[in-house]
Amino acid sequence: MSPAPGGPPPSGSGHAPGAGGTPPPGGPPPAFGVDDRYLRAADEAGLLDRVDGLPVVAGEYVEPVSGERQLLVEHADPALLARAPKLLEALFRRHPGCTSAVVRVPAHLPAPPGLHPLLSYLRHTPGPPPGAAPVGLRLTEAGASDDAAVGAWLARAIRHAGADRGRTVTDAGTDEAVRGLLDAPDRRSYLVRHPGAPAAIGHATVLTDAHDDVSGTEFVDLVDILVEDDALRRAATAHLVAACAATAAALGRPLIGNVTHPVDAAGRERAARVVAALRRQGWTPTHGYAHAPRP
Repeated sequence: MSPAPGGPPPSGSGHAPGAGGTPPPGGPPPAFGVDDRYLRAADEAGLLDRVDGLPVVAGEYVEPVSGERQLLVEHADPALLARAPKLLEALFRRHPGCTSAVVRVPAHLPAPPGLHPLLSYLRHTPGPPPGAAPVGLRLTEAGASDDAAVGAWLARAIRHAGADRGRTVTDAGTDEAVRGLLDAPDRRSYLVRHPGAPAAIGHATVLTDAHDDVSGTEFVDLVDILVEDDALRRAATAHLVAACAATAAALGRPLIGNVTHPVDAAGRERAARVVAALRRQGWTPTHGYAHAPRP
């Protein structure tokens, strides 16, 4: 799970808190489906369009890390997604400056034809707590003095995600994205330390006030998680996820992570295995984004 250049705005739709979206305690988990208030707001902003008489919300978006001008389709009627090439042909004619399209796809729908997976978003389902941490493994919340280490891990994740997508990620773009994450007022990072060593061996970074405009859902965004010690990776990752899940539970919000799907066949298979493994661990797909270059 990592920041993903070449995709939609972080967490799908930015991090500005909005009304609604958080279920009451004990209520059903959010489905991340389209909210009628979003469609009304899109209509008022002139972003709600129609193709073959069916609704679609689309607009141009400059991806901040790669600088690519993309066509971002945040909602399309399921019937339009089922014939995605025809949909995109119509939208590209209306947005001639865009070089590719990024399309939101609800998790319950089949993959649209002609599009390749870009991001999969999954909701963490609370389960039994992880077993006791290995002797000496320490989990702490990061402070300002840890920004350099956390920033280096975030930069690595951004570069790797860009490479997976075949994108050129500039140093300036990476630095700006990292600084934005580190400076976010709702950012919290957790560190795990190896027995007998002061330096952290991994981190998990979340944004606690993430908001998905399309569904009106407030959530905790698991931006990145990484453990560098092979022997301790499984145990350390479980404890980092548990810390993030506890933070989300205290706020009454779901914890959402994402998986980037590379462009090459081997990378796509690897990402599919990661998603399958997360599902076995109790993560539930909520929605995703798919990608297509301009014909």
